[in-house]
Amino acid sequence: MIYDHVQATSTSQILSAYHYSDELWIYNCFTEIWERILTKGDIPPRNSGSCGVLLEDSLYIFGGFHGVREPGAMDGNSNQLFRLDLGTMTWESLYPTGDQPAPCDKLAGWVYNGKLYFFGGFGPQPEFGVPFQHVIDPITELAGFPRGWNNQLVVYNPVTNSWEWPRVRGPTPSPRAAHAADISGHKAFVFGGRIGNTRNNDLHCLDLDKMRWSGNLTRPYDLNPEGRSWHSFTFITDTRAIVYGGLNQYNTVLSDCWLLDLMSTTHWCRFWCQHSKPRLWHKAQYVATCGELLIIGGHRANILDPTGRKDHAEELLVINFTPKSLLRLCLDAVISYEEQLKSEWSSLPKNLQRILQERLKQ
Repeated sequence: MIYDHVQATSTSQILSAYHYSDELWIYNCFTEIWERILTKGDIPPRNSGSCGVLLEDSLYIFGGFHGVREPGAMDGNSNQLFRLDLGTMTWESLYPTGDQPAPCDKLAGWVYNGKLYFFGGFGPQPEFGVPFQHVIDPITELAGFPRGWNNQLVVYNPVTNSWEWPRVRGPTPSPRAAHAADISGHKAFVFGGRIGNTRNNDLHCLDLDKMRWSGNLTRPYDLNPEGRSWHSFTFITDTRAIVYGGLNQYNTVLSDCWLLDLMSTTHWCRFWCQHSKPRLWHKAQYVATCGELLIIGGHRANILDPTGRKDHAEELLVINFTPKSLLRLCLDAVISYEEQLKSEWSSLPKNLQRILQERLKQ
């Protein structure tokens, strides 16, 4: 589900608006075709910076920032939770019991043992005693709408429809937002993110069975990725993960790719990508069946520059970790030589004809 900004043009400037949130886009890695599906039910208000996670046949959307006024939408940051049934494509607004999480956007999340975990984010100061830290951004305080970074770790239990606040041992990561996280086995890893004027390159591990934080695993004298926010961190095997792009300490949009190898004594190494492009605030998903890391959405320019162009990325970036299948290579070749070969398409099986026709529309 895409909740980031959509680009619109006028004669004088590039404007941004929020996508309508009743549409779901599905990408088929085999056919390389996008499909647009309209959803129904309690459709979430338009927002950005929310966190989406998949559990079985449901997509859950939590938090975000509402930049448009809609019925039922919270002003500014949200702590609303929505569930989309992927079978019926119907949304349901959930009202969990228990102490409510702090409203925030630019957080990270994952799923473990049938529960949803959410960590960190940026939002208003909680109005009640909470088991986490919150650091106010002085710029927002001067503007009269104080918001800041937090390190809350909250769990949603779909069986009881309730929020849970687990007891966690070990050194908790500092408050942050625009960080990235992923899970491998029973361990969740959090990398980078921003607090104040600092973009970090620290790596933290949470053992979800023991509920213990590891402390910072980034060693200062190793070759490490530079500090960043709005990047992606995605496991491609049980012990290897890829960090891509983001915004560095000098507000430069990054296009670098780093491999984290948990079995290596050095942990990090620079990974060369043939078609790498500057990208921040994107999403990444690894598809093991075809060995591809898909990078979608985000921005190609510094979104924090008030005078800069809001350059939204439209193309899908694909990093291959295994060769394409022979069938996919043949489909690519047939598309490349469309004019020479199209007269012969009618001799192909109907399903291949349909795939070729659909790919021409993309």
